[in-house]
Amino acid sequence: MVLVLVGACSRVPPDATPDGALRLWIERMDQPTSDTKQAQEAYALLGPETRANLEERAARASRAQGRHLESYEMLALGRFGLKFRPASMHAQTAGDSARVEVVGDDPTVDHASVRMKREFGTWKVELDLVPLPPVQRRPGLN
Repeated sequence: MVLVLVGACSRVPPDATPDGALRLWIERMDQPTSDTKQAQEAYALLGPETRANLEERAARASRAQGRHLESYEMLALGRFGLKFRPASMHAQTAGDSARVEVVGDDPTVDHASVRMKREFGTWKVELDLVPLPPVQRRPGLN
């Protein structure tokens, strides 16, 4: 008797793992383009904390420039630079949080740790952005 197993051939989406989502984000950010779609794809790979920070940055920039800016426009596509090229990535997962340890060619110097969050079944990159200071208001103005 011969048993033939036919399995559905399906690929795991890159953002199904923390390191896969980080690789995908780096790939999107590293493209030398000013394409809006590319920026939106990179932005979609960001976690809720990072998106909130960029939304506030976009709101402040919109007020300063007198025109509406989208939060994905706060990403510097094409001007993004890595301190080193990743040689390996290893994810440490705890529930819906993870850290991806990124190592370059020289592990003593080329090392980074990136926070990740699982959101609706996919992993998102949480960047360690500088918190925004409170908005300064002139006395007597609302």
